[in-house]
Amino acid sequence: MHSTIYKCHHCRYLIYKSFKDIFPFALIFSWIEILQKLVISDDSFLAQTTKSSIYKNEWLYTVSNTLYDLSHLLIYFMASYFVASLVWRGLSNQTKESFSASLLGFATVWLLLTSVVPGTDYHYPSQPIWLMLALISYLFIFLTRLLQNRHHIFQYSMLAILLLISSILSHILYRYPNIDLEYLIQNHFSQWLGDGPHQLIPIMLWSILAIFLTLSGLFVPDILFRPYSYFSVVSENLNAALSQHTDKIPYLYTFYTVKNSFAMFGGIGILLSLFLAVLYESRKLQSKNYYKLTLLTLTPLIFDQNLPFLVGLPVILQPILFIPMVLTTISAEAFGALMLYLKFVDPAVYTVPSGTPSLLFGFLASNGDWRYLPVTAIILVVGFFIYRPFVKIAFAKEEQYEKIT
Repeated sequence: MHSTIYKCHHCRYLIYKSFKDIFPFALIFSWIEILQKLVISDDSFLAQTTKSSIYKNEWLYTVSNTLYDLSHLLIYFMASYFVASLVWRGLSNQTKESFSASLLGFATVWLLLTSVVPGTDYHYPSQPIWLMLALISYLFIFLTRLLQNRHHIFQYSMLAILLLISSILSHILYRYPNIDLEYLIQNHFSQWLGDGPHQLIPIMLWSILAIFLTLSGLFVPDILFRPYSYFSVVSENLNAALSQHTDKIPYLYTFYTVKNSFAMFGGIGILLSLFLAVLYESRKLQSKNYYKLTLLTLTPLIFDQNLPFLVGLPVILQPILFIPMVLTTISAEAFGALMLYLKFVDPAVYTVPSGTPSLLFGFLASNGDWRYLPVTAIILVVGFFIYRPFVKIAFAKEEQYEKIT
């Protein structure tokens, strides 16, 4: 029993180390996304708010497309490098075999992810499916150990077969983009949500699902972590507001008015509160590495680019954070719903420019209701106190495991 628990902890420890290997690339990716969404893209925050003629220039369009392609490549590279790093760490006692297997893991994932049909965006995941990548890595580790005592010709033949299978799958995905996993999940979630939830309890349940998917390293549909203005309930609220009936909108509780306005600061689970808790505890424990690493993720988090924070700490595959994430999110949504019910704040019904930081979402989507700002501050402080004891436990467990290893 003790041996099994140790192996599970060791597997998770190797995954965390591999996450930290891709942290610098996640930072670069986040800054490119910030530049694109705030300044450079023709649908950026600055472009939509200023309507400047500079965005009609061809050179800026070229720069935007180049950065867009670079973002694609960085996502593919991070996913492939994560697998290569995890395989190499898992086979650290066999130098030659670990190098070959990690290289093969990198090539396999790269082939599968870069099977993009020109003009489509099906294979550009907002974040890789980390759990699937971890399973692929351990499959390579298992196969390498299985083949390590076989003849070299047999080993290389098996490696060639694996590459061939990857190449075939890549061509299948290229020819039939509609079978892409992310595309299918996005479509199904859109169908399940229909016109959009308009009661508080379903909104909370969907938020809990989003937290579970995030922590599990599974794919989180865009509809659960970005403001989605295409729901019928959102459109009807907007039409009512434009008819000068903001106090009588048909749906007071929607993703737009509750989840996006009160419970997405920094990302799913109110990651800015978690950031404050980690920063405080790392400074208190004099953990300089974590303190510096956390500070590096501040600006990306403010602009909702949470990938560096998720992989740097890491947050992904940290089951201990599930309870505080749920408590923080549910309390924020309940508090926000109360503020709306008491008419302390105007409901967020207006469309905001893409790239709007979640900290300002409620303020801008309510047509400048300043009362969202103190409400946001209260939510962040409450979240900080909810997260603190759990962050302390997580740090203590990691320190204990570091001593054992």
